[in-house]
Amino acid sequence: MKTPLQNDIRMRLQSINSLQTQPAVIAKITQMLQNPATNADELGRAIRTDQVLASTVLKLVNSPFYGFPGRIGSVNHAVVLLGFSTVKNIVLTASVLEIFKMDAGDGKFGAQEFRKHSLGCAVAAQCLAQAIGYENKDECFVAGLVHDLGKMIMFQLVPDDFMRVIDCADKTKTLFYDSECKLLGINHQEAGGMLVEQWHLPPGILRAVSSHHIPTRDSGDTLTAIVHCADIFARAMGYGNGGDNKIPMISDNAWETLKLDGLDLVRLFNNMDKEWVKANSYFQLD
Repeated sequence: MKTPLQNDIRMRLQSINSLQTQPAVIAKITQMLQNPATNADELGRAIRTDQVLASTVLKLVNSPFYGFPGRIGSVNHAVVLLGFSTVKNIVLTASVLEIFKMDAGDGKFGAQEFRKHSLGCAVAAQCLAQAIGYENKDECFVAGLVHDLGKMIMFQLVPDDFMRVIDCADKTKTLFYDSECKLLGINHQEAGGMLVEQWHLPPGILRAVSSHHIPTRDSGDTLTAIVHCADIFARAMGYGNGGDNKIPMISDNAWETLKLDGLDLVRLFNNMDKEWVKANSYFQLD
């Protein structure tokens, strides 16, 4: 049975504009990338419709990491050099991070730290996927990036209730997730899932957003287990802050699903750190 707050959030989500309209360019470019006939010129034209995205792509292709000779001034050329997969992640990341530019009152929930945590989880998810041999690393990156999307929804729709949760988590030294379940009867997993449905993201990403705190073993849902662990790894590595300072235990279900006993965690964390430094630099989060 839905609580009054759940029903209220669902109804208000239908009419909220800033979160719904932001990913229009994402939807367009994602659709283009799914079409094997799409070429670099077409994709470049779509990216150039958004100045932030175009400048981000050019900044990345001209970064020391890639070391391409000469200055790359064309988005079309950048698409060819970087590849469609990398460009897709850039487009989504830049757009989502723009959505996350909202600060809560008196610094208790800072947008900058939240953006860092979201990007850190994305990086950790992609690195973990690579380490265990999971094929769809890009989907893991996306799922990690939007895993806490529901927190932005809660902050925008019910800011007073959201700040009560922040205060409770701080005073009781508990997870934000536990505090919102206790106080509100709805949590950011549910709220985030509502918006992911509206964005028409793949079902696997919807499951990961809706269940990343409570991954199950029976479903064999590797993507959710990856995001669950990536969230914890990002916390442990100090990549931003998602609303609390807790580092929870990894779920037994996730541990067994990913077979983490046989994983070289030191190597994984070193790789995460390298990728985090690059990502943090690309998107200028410091």
